[in-house]
Amino acid sequence: MLWPPLFDWSFAPVPIVGCITASYLYWRGRRTASPALGRATAWDNGDTAFALGIGALLLALISPISYFDTTLQWDHMVQHVLLLLVAPPLLLLADPFRTAWAGYLAAQGKPVSVEGTWPARVMRVLHSGSKAAAVVVVAFSVDLLVWHLPAIYNATLRIASVHDLEHLTFLLVGLLFWDQVISPVKATGRLSLLGRAVVVLIGMFVSWGLAIVIGYATHPLYAYPTPTGGLSLLADQEIAAGVMWVPGGTPFLIALLYLGIRWFETDDRSATNAAVAQP
Repeated sequence: MLWPPLFDWSFAPVPIVGCITASYLYWRGRRTASPALGRATAWDNGDTAFALGIGALLLALISPISYFDTTLQWDHMVQHVLLLLVAPPLLLLADPFRTAWAGYLAAQGKPVSVEGTWPARVMRVLHSGSKAAAVVVVAFSVDLLVWHLPAIYNATLRIASVHDLEHLTFLLVGLLFWDQVISPVKATGRLSLLGRAVVVLIGMFVSWGLAIVIGYATHPLYAYPTPTGGLSLLADQEIAAGVMWVPGGTPFLIALLYLGIRWFETDDRSATNAAVAQP
């Protein structure tokens, strides 16, 4: 017999409607503007990443993970990892903003034109170099740390609207952060591979630092009810810190590995071109 909590799905309407709307606009954009976006019309890796990103959002917001997020700290931490570190990079691999904008124009019966529109201008500002990246990294760090202050964190456990705001800011800031690293949009002033690696390292160290503080605390930091099944509040908190440390650190490590591979490929290509150019 299946564990009964596996059936505790919330089916909250807002995340479901939001995911359906985003998926529809993305699908319209892919169907009507793929050549303009430089993509083939057939299903590609970006589509797979987008589907996985939407799945991660639904898993975080309507599955049993959402049902137990105010009673188990480790479960709440899994939710945070999905919203901040898993769903955003997966969605961004699909170039969703330009694609969804193209889908919106198509749904309105307007000519599909992405370049020169306000979403394209916003993306240029976000990709305007190290200053924009620094602002995003600060926003990511502040958002992560502030929501884990005991007084504010406990408010999310008591007040549904505060909890929803926490989720929204995690998703938005996660999108901004990972956009500096993996967005496929090419723009003037885009960070170099080294700059992107610095962004990833700072985000990883902030996340790991918070995990260390939570994991090595000698008393429960947050106002969770005592778990059932013999798990103590302190053990629950230590498991939550482990979730932030290991699963939460994996997206950062994958990004660093990818950037390292790209750097070696670029270095080898430069050496090859230099050798060919020599008389």
